[in-house]
Amino acid sequence: MNKLSSKLFGFLCCPSFHISKREDIVWWKAWIIRAISVVLALIVCGVITVALTDINPVRMYITMFEGAVGTSRLVWNLLQNTAILLCVSLAVTPAFKMRFWNIGAEGQALIGGLATATCMIFLGERVPAVILIPLMLVISIIAGAVWGLIPAIFKARFNSNETLFTLMMNYIAIQIVSYFTLEWSVPKGSGTPRTLEFGQLPVLFGQKYLFNIIVVLLIT
Repeated sequence: MNKLSSKLFGFLCCPSFHISKREDIVWWKAWIIRAISVVLALIVCGVITVALTDINPVRMYITMFEGAVGTSRLVWNLLQNTAILLCVSLAVTPAFKMRFWNIGAEGQALIGGLATATCMIFLGERVPAVILIPLMLVISIIAGAVWGLIPAIFKARFNSNETLFTLMMNYIAIQIVSYFTLEWSVPKGSGTPRTLEFGQLPVLFGQKYLFNIIVVLLIT
């Protein structure tokens, strides 16, 4: 038993293999590896699907594709969601670069959105759009940063686990936003969001979110 334990301890401390990024691989080999990985993932998922549900995997993938980009509306929804994820990913990149595991991007984005909505509701009729939109941007960044600063302070002061802390703060942010959604809904308490025309970004080619998507692509 002691011999087995020592071998297990030695394997965990000094594993016989490790995963590392190859810096010298040429670009076309890297893309071939990515393509093979995607194909293998589809095959494995298809095999598991057949084994567990007897559903035709080809039909399943076709349905998934149609559900994502089957209509022009779905395509724009996909692009909008992709832009949101890209923007949020870019925001948390510095923390990951410093080896701090910020899992609270959802909560920080929600608090930033809440700050933006607050500006729209209380300043929309008083401040021109040329001032309101930059103000909304600055306030949302500050609000999200402050929400992210809370676990950072606890990490620095009490050496708390930032992964768990930031994750739990997501749920607090969700409840705060849910409360104000009901508070500011029309009629009050209905949960129907108030429609505001203040602080809206330009509509390009009839698409409301195209400007946002272009800005996010330029940033990333």
